[in-house]
Amino acid sequence: MRTFLILMLALLGPAAFATPEGVLENPQPNDYASGIYLFSGWICDAETVQIDLDGAQLLDVAYGADRLDTVSTCGDADNGFGVLVNMANFEPGEHQATLYADGQQVAQSTFKTAERSTGEFAQGLEGCAISEGFPSDDSETILTWTTSIQGFQVSEERVHLHADNIDGLWNNPYWEVSIWTYRAGCGAASIFMHANLTDGLGGEDVMKMAGQLGEERTLLKSTANDGANREATLSIQSDNVIQINFTACGPIDIPSCDFTPAGGRAILKKVPNIMSAVTPAAP
Repeated sequence: MRTFLILMLALLGPAAFATPEGVLENPQPNDYASGIYLFSGWICDAETVQIDLDGAQLLDVAYGADRLDTVSTCGDADNGFGVLVNMANFEPGEHQATLYADGQQVAQSTFKTAERSTGEFAQGLEGCAISEGFPSDDSETILTWTTSIQGFQVSEERVHLHADNIDGLWNNPYWEVSIWTYRAGCGAASIFMHANLTDGLGGEDVMKMAGQLGEERTLLKSTANDGANREATLSIQSDNVIQINFTACGPIDIPSCDFTPAGGRAILKKVPNIMSAVTPAAP
């Protein structure tokens, strides 16, 4: 009898005790995990799936979700697993997740958490953030706070309007223009323009205008209380060239339109490495 059992173990042992095939996809090594985080991946075949966190918390994991991408490896699709965990309950720093299938270790990964001041579950919060130059240099991604996941979700991706390239001092023989921008929330950037214009003969006009930065052009309206109702469009020609076209100069005859070459059009070049001396101020 003893000999029979030894033979059976020798024949069945490699298959019976082989580590189940699977992958812990989230978290990846050294990922940051925050909010309501999904630990997930796939295992070809198991009765029970568990994840151990820091050797202190053993979680039973839902198993059997369809994963068509595992058919070629596992021969079937019902191999996905996942469990949601509130990461606000973890101390900031490095942690370890270990995946088990039927009591056998399948995979292990370290991850990091950051310190949070909002407690276990923040409510009543609103917020957004802009990631400029992501996912490409000419784009920006808008992130919006989502209470249900206790984190930020991508809410919009749009063309980056290069507002940072607008800020500074611009000029041509007739104009000296200070431009600065700011954002209120995650909307389009507001742009302010303070211009000194001269006719070359000693005459001078000071002009203040403001508007919203647009993808192709920006409509600027006068912010100075001098009786003028100026309107102009500003368009970005390149990183170092902008164009301003007046569309209205108001009922009072002012030199603003007269001073602009080419029938109310001004081409301005950026002055290198010099920022505007005008102190930025929100309206």
